[in-house]
Amino acid sequence: MNRCLRRGRSWCAAASVLAAAGLAIAPLAASQAPALDKPDFSGRWVLESSSAADADVPHAVSIRQSLVTTNVRGEPMPPFFSDITIAGEFPSGQRSETYRIGGVGGMVSGDLKTRVSVQWEGAALVIEGSSYTGQTPRSGQWDERRQVWSFDSTGRLVAAITTSSSDGPSKTSTLVYRRQ
Repeated sequence: MNRCLRRGRSWCAAASVLAAAGLAIAPLAASQAPALDKPDFSGRWVLESSSAADADVPHAVSIRQSLVTTNVRGEPMPPFFSDITIAGEFPSGQRSETYRIGGVGGMVSGDLKTRVSVQWEGAALVIEGSSYTGQTPRSGQWDERRQVWSFDSTGRLVAAITTSSSDGPSKTSTLVYRRQ
């Protein structure tokens, strides 16, 4: 039986587009699929402590992780977290970002190039973002931000955030939140 019949038309349509573009596509092997042994950070969290020197720290965060348990045809599959939405509450208002877990992407707009990567490193979720105006990362005007989200031994949510830029030295802040 050919791959299209086994996997469905939408898979074949995507494979055809990518093949026409000269790219390869392969189904995720079960061993490559994100396991549900990864932590679920979902909930509302209130700031308990911060090592940040600036006032631009969310006093609370609401997090939602989407759990996928079926494929596009509704058939059961090993569950995994597909994306995460982090909404920070600041004195000036709320800011929200949604990231695809396991994804790497970017864009070019004029001279500005951006890149975002969201990957599991053990039990920590690492969100990395960068932008630069030169030909390569860390060239021209550039900024980088690395967020490492994890739980400590008491179940508090810890966000270690490192920022660096062409304008100055790197800074790392650790934010600790308790579940509300």
